[in-house]
Amino acid sequence: MKIVHKIGILILTVSITISMWSCADVNEEYVFVHDTNTISQMICKVSHNAGEFRGGITEFNKDGDIVEGSFTQEEVEGGYGLILFAIPKSLENDVDLTSVYLIATVTYDVFITPSLSGKHDITGEGIIITVKSGIGTTRQYRVRGFYE
Repeated sequence: MKIVHKIGILILTVSITISMWSCADVNEEYVFVHDTNTISQMICKVSHNAGEFRGGITEFNKDGDIVEGSFTQEEVEGGYGLILFAIPKSLENDVDLTSVYLIATVTYDVFITPSLSGKHDITGEGIIITVKSGIGTTRQYRVRGFYE
């Protein structure tokens, strides 16, 4: 049994070495990192199994002008975003905006800080989050909710 165990460890070690060696030869021509640092959708929920509310996203360019419709990353570079959750006044007793879960839709190589895990208070001025792209560019969003 000991010899079988040692052979298994040897095979595993050789496999890992070969895998690491083959990864070192990745052709950088085929490596793609996104420069996108925008949020395409955000929802809030009062619990994991509750209904969702979709936030309205407004994008601004570096001059503070609203960018409408489809846009390129270059058109909004240096700007910021505003995400508003307009909750019907009739749901004020059911939806506590001081304790909501936030879920954002972004490209796969984006980091959001502070993290959206856990619950957030989006009342008043809301919260400001930073979205960092795969190449390191950042964009800030203000996220706030209100009853209308």
